[in-house]
Amino acid sequence: MTDIPLPLLSICIPTFNRASLLDVCLASLLPQVASCGEQVEVVVSDNASTDETRDLLTKWQQRFPFRLHRHNDNIGLLGNITFVAGTLARGDFIWLLGDDDLLAVGAVEQVVNMLTQAPNIDLIGLNVGYYPYERRPTADAAEGGVRDAPDTQLRRQGLQGVVPFEQLLEGPCADFTAMYASILRRRWWVEEFPQPLSGESFTSVRTTYPHATLIARHMPGKLAGALRDPLVCIYAMPAEKFSWAHYHALTVVLHATVLLKLFEEHGVPRAVLEPYYRYQLNHRGSDLGNLIWDGRGAGGWREAVRFAWLLRRYPLGLLKVFIVACGHPGAPAPLRWPVEWWLRRRTRRAID
Repeated sequence: MTDIPLPLLSICIPTFNRASLLDVCLASLLPQVASCGEQVEVVVSDNASTDETRDLLTKWQQRFPFRLHRHNDNIGLLGNITFVAGTLARGDFIWLLGDDDLLAVGAVEQVVNMLTQAPNIDLIGLNVGYYPYERRPTADAAEGGVRDAPDTQLRRQGLQGVVPFEQLLEGPCADFTAMYASILRRRWWVEEFPQPLSGESFTSVRTTYPHATLIARHMPGKLAGALRDPLVCIYAMPAEKFSWAHYHALTVVLHATVLLKLFEEHGVPRAVLEPYYRYQLNHRGSDLGNLIWDGRGAGGWREAVRFAWLLRRYPLGLLKVFIVACGHPGAPAPLRWPVEWWLRRRTRRAID
């Protein structure tokens, strides 16, 4: 009996009840994988969808081969992610895509070339292109990959080739919180998640960014691959339309800061992370306000205090971000009014 060769790359898509988005995702992906032979597999894990997902996947399987698993019961977002990456996938590397993510033309080929030409790397950091949501193509228009140039990109320096991992941390947006923007070793997933992770998502940095905690633990001081072209295409929805909108403030304020500390604890120099810490202090005021005062979201004062403790080396920055947070519409009037007066005064001075 001849052993079946294992693929180099597993492109994994956990999905649930988003058939229309998944249709476009697969249209951009599957024709690209078809030319890669046994080097690449696509693995879709359907988390007991109740919409048209089943029929959609059957339609695509009639055109392109890919592996499919359907859960009888919903095992949760985090369970489905860790199941497809830690149990179903067979490749040396894992590329996790959301069911709403698209690929640019030639994306899979570029990734395979990097993996075959640089066997000493354990991770590829991808560039990402961002588009307004109203420009999101149909499945027919996206077949084989997106061809339009993005409005903005994740990475600005144009890194290409094999580089020290720390060079991928090039600024306050390239922080590895985006799961679709990194490709990493499958064995890390298997070691960390031999069973699907149960429980509620977004309760900790591990249950919010499981891929990034693996990266923080394994990659400092090592070599990584970098691809310059924006290969992943994201059509940005308003934050309130995210499936995880309830947790948005909690994740970007607290869990993202905890992730930075995790990178530092595992050897990333503080100087490399300084722009990220400053970004949390200078640009998270409104999110911190939502965390504290918006009762519709997850978290509250306890998480805000923990955020402050993590960034206690920056007392002036903390004062500023909490002042901005107190301008939230849900803040008590005695706190909100002085901030509103201060902001109006700044605006008048800027005009004058």
